[in-house]
Amino acid sequence: MKLHPLPTILFFVVILSNNYGFGSPDDPIEPSCYTSLFIFGDSAAAAGVDFAPGNFVSNCLFPPYGETYFHHPTGRCSDGRVVADFIAQHLLGLPLLPPYPGDSINNITTLSRGANLAVASATALDHEFLEARGSSTCQNCSLSVQLHRFRTLLNSLCSDPSNCRDKLRHSLFLVGEIGGVDYLGSNRAGLPSDEIEDLIPFVVDRIGSAIEELIELGAVSFLVPGDYPTGCFPWILTRFRSSNRSDYDPVTGCLVYHNRFSDRHNRMLRDEIERVGKLHPGASIHYAGYFESAIRIHENPERFGFERATINRACCGSGGPYNYEPSAGCGEAGAVACERPGSYVKWDDHHYTEAANRVIAGDVIARHRLDGFGSRARARSAGVTVGRRMKRETCAGISDG
Repeated sequence: MKLHPLPTILFFVVILSNNYGFGSPDDPIEPSCYTSLFIFGDSAAAAGVDFAPGNFVSNCLFPPYGETYFHHPTGRCSDGRVVADFIAQHLLGLPLLPPYPGDSINNITTLSRGANLAVASATALDHEFLEARGSSTCQNCSLSVQLHRFRTLLNSLCSDPSNCRDKLRHSLFLVGEIGGVDYLGSNRAGLPSDEIEDLIPFVVDRIGSAIEELIELGAVSFLVPGDYPTGCFPWILTRFRSSNRSDYDPVTGCLVYHNRFSDRHNRMLRDEIERVGKLHPGASIHYAGYFESAIRIHENPERFGFERATINRACCGSGGPYNYEPSAGCGEAGAVACERPGSYVKWDDHHYTEAANRVIAGDVIARHRLDGFGSRARARSAGVTVGRRMKRETCAGISDG
């Protein structure tokens, strides 16, 4: 009798659903062969780097930011931890990484495990480039500035070039999320949509060149997050509110155009990862699908413990359909936080709650655990990865010798 293939398929689907998507970041940690993590990005990843003199001060430095996990503001743009924190703690088994520069600037022991160089309102492109196109941005916190700061940090961590390369070979680099502020800042400045779309190749190219700069320094292992679904941000939903129902996704309630914009950025970013990987076959570059993880929450919020009625509303805000008013953003007078942040996906006008960050991180971690990313036991290529085939008993991207 011929066996029907359906049971086998169902078994595969069950295994896949339990292990590939939306695992918990609190699952047991496999031994990691990465000894440190370095984070670059914008407010979605930042842990409290101060703005340089002459720049505006981030709302994220004021209450009620940080109230859920830290019970005080840390500079993270959430009520608690961000996705990068969960990756550090639960994918790699590292402590929460200090911001750099920050209070730990002279604590080499603390910084030896890594550092968070991300800055709120950071852009992928340089300030001068964006300003020439009519966009107002942070003057001293672009990806170029973060790379310069990393080189300064590296000089204090390594005794010689050989020691540096060995350290970088055993480090993971989280490059992003970054680029979203380039687009959001241009939206805030009122630039036409076609001009903003024209920025995407420049942004993606800058992320790729940053990865190449780090490879030249000796880095070999990268996790590169894509953009979030910006059409679901309370700020975007408020600014571009429409009476045309066809402008909205009927399931998520998000603006279709802006999510397609984010998806285009992500597709071009994956192409750039492939290009860089082909040029540097000794490197392992993994795409992290923050968009894909976040949009699944919007499609089925109840599954993850969120309320559908508040799916696109900010927990912390000052009123309006999406609880966002430009006159009083979270952290400013007139804005208040909701009583149960854990039931909300959005913390403020374009950042996620710790509860949502936990789910997004859980999905990313589950995907890479399944593929042995960074594991001593099962190191091999994972996800959208470009680079050589990894060998067992080694970190992704690290040679056997």
